[in-house]
Amino acid sequence: MRTIFKRTFYLLLFSGVFLLPGCSEQETLVVIFHTNDTHANLDNYPAMAKLIEEEKILSEHVLVVSAGDIFSGNPMVDYFDPPGYPQIDLMNRLGYNLNTIGNHEFDYGIEVLKDRMAQADFPFILANLDTEGSDLPQPDPYHILRAGRRTIAFLGLVQLNHMGIPSAHPDNLKGIEFFSPVETASRFEFLTGKADAVIGLTHHGFRSDTLMASLYPWFDVIIGGHSHTLTLNPMLHNDVLVTQAGSNLDYVGKVTLLFRGRELVEKRGEMINLGAIEGRDELLAALVDEYAGNPVLNRVIGRMNRPLVGKPDLGCFITDAYREHGNYDFAFQNYGGIRVDSLTGEIRISDIFRMDPFGNELVSMEVTYSELQNLIGNSLSGNNYPSVQISGGRIEVHLNGEGTLQEVKIFNQSDDELSTGNRYQVAMPSYIASAFNFEREDQGYGTGIITAQVLIDQITRLQDIDYSGSQRTSVIRAEGK
Repeated sequence: MRTIFKRTFYLLLFSGVFLLPGCSEQETLVVIFHTNDTHANLDNYPAMAKLIEEEKILSEHVLVVSAGDIFSGNPMVDYFDPPGYPQIDLMNRLGYNLNTIGNHEFDYGIEVLKDRMAQADFPFILANLDTEGSDLPQPDPYHILRAGRRTIAFLGLVQLNHMGIPSAHPDNLKGIEFFSPVETASRFEFLTGKADAVIGLTHHGFRSDTLMASLYPWFDVIIGGHSHTLTLNPMLHNDVLVTQAGSNLDYVGKVTLLFRGRELVEKRGEMINLGAIEGRDELLAALVDEYAGNPVLNRVIGRMNRPLVGKPDLGCFITDAYREHGNYDFAFQNYGGIRVDSLTGEIRISDIFRMDPFGNELVSMEVTYSELQNLIGNSLSGNNYPSVQISGGRIEVHLNGEGTLQEVKIFNQSDDELSTGNRYQVAMPSYIASAFNFEREDQGYGTGIITAQVLIDQITRLQDIDYSGSQRTSVIRAEGK
């Protein structure tokens, strides 16, 4: 009898219907599990399902939300027929309540996104866009979820790049107008009058989340994504709890809200390592195994006799495959499009689609030396290193004494600097051709083959590969004053 009483006591306490001595108002405890940037990784969903199941024994009000980028990264999902279906199927089974549309939600194109939104048992939200000129239905900017008598509003926001669009292929965004996420948020303070708590469910990076917290203290919590930040100890910023759960479903975030009456009196966040969870949902585990069992994707196409490690060396291998595919003078690959850190041992088709999951088409174009210099100069990262790899030559970035760009030089394989009077045949993924700030006369044409297929063909042709990339970029700084 004593055991039954203790169990009932804790159930009442954690479900939020227990009145503490001296309190005249009911307390409500709400638990919110959150993920972001899962990128179609399914392996840890069975463990997450077990975690949620156990939490629901203790807590009456359990919500599950996603801060975007649920697609692109796992060929079992990205190349399923129809694309993305397994991801939504598992999210439905886990009981997700919401997803903010991230930049990679657009990777399959508008029609597929519409189908996946229709498949979902939960809303896709986003505030900073207008879809009137496209076939995508206008998503709701926010959604209010109920936890007993308490209501929680979630506002969806996505990042924009230098082109004023999310970081996705521009062809997949035609007809959609986007607006600054931080400025858009300013128009939704009215949510404080519609709900007991307001949460930003954002996909624009941790830095932008903290900026938004400093500008808009009416947010109670900001659950973020896009920058793949793992906040092992979520902190208050201007009294706003800001948190993000890394990427690839390695961790799940847990936010706990305690209400006394309608007042939010406590908020805290933590991270849970899903790899450390004991037990799993066996039905979901069997389903994940079924989705992973595509025999075509598991076919071995070659072997790396020497491990290829690091994105610069991977970029060398990738760009060499592009260049040799059409006997081009040069080829380029953006580092952000390389989604693994190494290739080693037996190589399967699935490994290539993990490395290159975006379905980019190989684009061919004829460009001048100055246009190539423009490409490299505009691709420099914060440390003045180009964000693209080259095949067919090497790059020198020259900085002045103050550390700013002075000039870019490109040399061919004979180590001769390119000539301003010549035009060069180059190949690159359609993402670079469409999304990079790259002024040129020839806009290029699609070759009709996706970049992943070029790599599959290259590895299949070579079979046993003893490949080592080389240093093809150097940054040279003049002596300072």
